[in-house]
Amino acid sequence: MTPSTIVTKPSRRLVAALGVVAATCTFLVTAGETAGAATAASAQSATQTTSKVVAKDTFAGASRAVGNAEIGGRWAVQSPAGRTVSTGGNQLTFPSVPKGGSFAALLPAVAAADVSVTHGVKLPTVGAAKIGLYETTELRRQSDGDRYGTTLTIGAGGALTLSADRVVDGRSTQLQKTALKVKASSGSWLNVETKVSGTSPVTVQARVWGSGQPTPDWQVVAKDTSGSAVKKAGAVGVNGYLSNSGTPTTVSLNSFQAVATTTAAAPAAPAPAPTTTAKPRPTAPTPTPTATTNPPKPTQQPTSPSTPGLPTLQSVTTNGFVHPGILNGTTTLEAARAAALAGKSPQKPAFDKMKGSRFASLSWTPHPTAYVGCGSYNVVDEGCTEETDDAQAAYTHALMWYFTGDQRHADKAKQILNAYSGTLKDHKFDTKVYKNGLLQAGWAGQTFTKAAELIRYSGAGWSTSDVARFETMLKTAFLPRVINGWTWTSANWQLTMAEATMNIGVFTNDRATWENGVGDWRNHVKGSFYLASDGSKPNFPANTIMKDSNYLDYWSNPKQYVSGLAAETCRDASHTAMGLASALDAAETARIQGLDLYGEQRTRLVTAMEYNLKFVNDPSASGWVCPKPLNLGGTGYKLTFALGYNAYATRGGVSMPQTKEFLSTVSPTGSGIFMNWETLTHSAG
Repeated sequence: MTPSTIVTKPSRRLVAALGVVAATCTFLVTAGETAGAATAASAQSATQTTSKVVAKDTFAGASRAVGNAEIGGRWAVQSPAGRTVSTGGNQLTFPSVPKGGSFAALLPAVAAADVSVTHGVKLPTVGAAKIGLYETTELRRQSDGDRYGTTLTIGAGGALTLSADRVVDGRSTQLQKTALKVKASSGSWLNVETKVSGTSPVTVQARVWGSGQPTPDWQVVAKDTSGSAVKKAGAVGVNGYLSNSGTPTTVSLNSFQAVATTTAAAPAAPAPAPTTTAKPRPTAPTPTPTATTNPPKPTQQPTSPSTPGLPTLQSVTTNGFVHPGILNGTTTLEAARAAALAGKSPQKPAFDKMKGSRFASLSWTPHPTAYVGCGSYNVVDEGCTEETDDAQAAYTHALMWYFTGDQRHADKAKQILNAYSGTLKDHKFDTKVYKNGLLQAGWAGQTFTKAAELIRYSGAGWSTSDVARFETMLKTAFLPRVINGWTWTSANWQLTMAEATMNIGVFTNDRATWENGVGDWRNHVKGSFYLASDGSKPNFPANTIMKDSNYLDYWSNPKQYVSGLAAETCRDASHTAMGLASALDAAETARIQGLDLYGEQRTRLVTAMEYNLKFVNDPSASGWVCPKPLNLGGTGYKLTFALGYNAYATRGGVSMPQTKEFLSTVSPTGSGIFMNWETLTHSAG
């Protein structure tokens, strides 16, 4: 027999009632037997497909916090505020998902292009009431959020719909949708399998079947030939959302597995032996490497170039977090220092402004308070002004240390940080006297963590015990106040608390805290800045008082909603700027950590900056929709936007004429509350 073609045929077995591609077997298939060497020489070229399990988790064992998958690295989970995701008992559980609540479990360390993902999903109760649950399997997920996915929609009475979509630049394009004959039932598992393959076209397939039922044919087969096709390998996972009109429910997952396939040229078959002469010894073929033969080396974080007399950033990665990685990364900070030392503008004038500020004084004395108590506008001020100022001073001295190499500034930053970690116990909060307690914790939490991260990873000599005590303070005096936002607050509060939560997650290397903050950021950015594509009215942020009866008042009663309008535009420019500053700061930290929040909300954030700064530049400009003229009270709006312009215009090439004009009038920016020295640190790309 003459082997003419090598093909592959998948063998399947059920794993926990799921149809999982478990292995791929290679068979030899002949195209027919003929005599003579000439026919054998015309054998077809061969290909070989290999399969590899790149992710797997049976969620076995006792109930516990979510950690690493059995294969695939650490789970990145998101849950509605106040809900703790758990694993164990052979399932992953998102408890009590509320109306408008979202959840996710992703494996960001996985990188697969052609991949099949299987898992089970179960709801405790399926009745006649509308459920409104959307559960999505994600494939080829990029760091900026681009991906393919298939969504299982569970409606009233367990009715199921299955759809495939592509998300690029935050926009979802539905590729195919079909109603299913199978239905969900109370407490029973549904098996879900989703597959993506190819590049031109990209094919997305999906099927769903009940536990104990035979595996059906693919129920969705969508082909994507567009120029926006996602072709690169990416992460896998699941996410979900419960509609605002749905029924709160617990969601359980089980038997998660992802199998990646790669196809390459197979080893060439040896030439057939002549029939009339002695058989020559064939030359052994050289195998063609598959995609997994020589895996790429992990990307190494750059180390700050050593300049005589100046600190060198000690770039490290811990539990998946890049350090230094709160607002300032190695690359941007080194570029800023190099520009300032070279006398370039705007960095040199910005550095001179910082150096001459009161926050850079070496005689600065911290004044920590054990229980900080803040009323609205600090009418009640029990350590509030001191904490805000001390946090800015700590960050300013940390920057002065990095930019000058003067150890005295490092020591001053450590003195401030240690004074607070040895004194501060909590931030008071109630709705009568200490109304600003949560906001104050967010402001100081944003700024103290920026200072501490830079001191910790710049060779400043901060002791291990002092670092540990500072971490304890963050977890006890700050995190409980900011981690879940607050149902009654407006945009700048929510985004401040989201950023503080993310920063604390990075500094303490706590993945769950980080994911909680990211989830809050996604929720409140969409609910704080309006786009016409949102519909006739703004998005309602989940887990807040926002609803039909009060959203006009929440947005200060605009005459109409136009793209770029912020929840606080009609209030004043400074509070609007504070919300945008927190959103942009958090996106910059996420960028350093490999998550492109900038890209997820590019249109929304750019439009908001341009719209609002249009009226700061010219209060008489057309298009104003608020019942009162623009309020330019306060100075907060003069302290920010350099970071957003750098991200979108300098790095991204986006035209932002209003922001550019505004920055030309306020540069170099200064420091106030948590908006600190942006021109200096984020004008160099």
